[in-house]
Amino acid sequence: PADSSATCVDCTATADAGSNVNVTPAEAKKFECFDYSLVKEALVASKIATICHAEKATAIACNKPGSAAVAKTYSVANKGCGPCSEAAKKDKTCFDCPTDKCNSASTLAFVLAPLLAVFFHMM
Repeated sequence: PADSSATCVDCTATADAGSNVNVTPAEAKKFECFDYSLVKEALVASKIATICHAEKATAIACNKPGSAAVAKTYSVANKGCGPCSEAAKKDKTCFDCPTDKCNSASTLAFVLAPLLAVFFHMM
């Protein structure tokens, strides 16, 4: 890409990898996020988290479909790794969070369960 000089480093080929591959710098941090896929017209979190990498100084971020995401047309950015774009946040098609594995489907349950309890209590 045009800006690759800012994000790429020279590397040498090894026995198991050629020189034109993605290399994770030793000082990079690893964290995990969940990808989402379309299953029976709904976006469903994967059961196994994706391993994500970030520069040491970069904050951890995962992303997942937001409240306005349309299942048939939405595509999770970077397999759930990294933050949402500002445009996606603004139009509520993407939600991001700042901790390891924070974008699983179960994290939504912790938000919805108390809201549903209040709703049913009011009925």
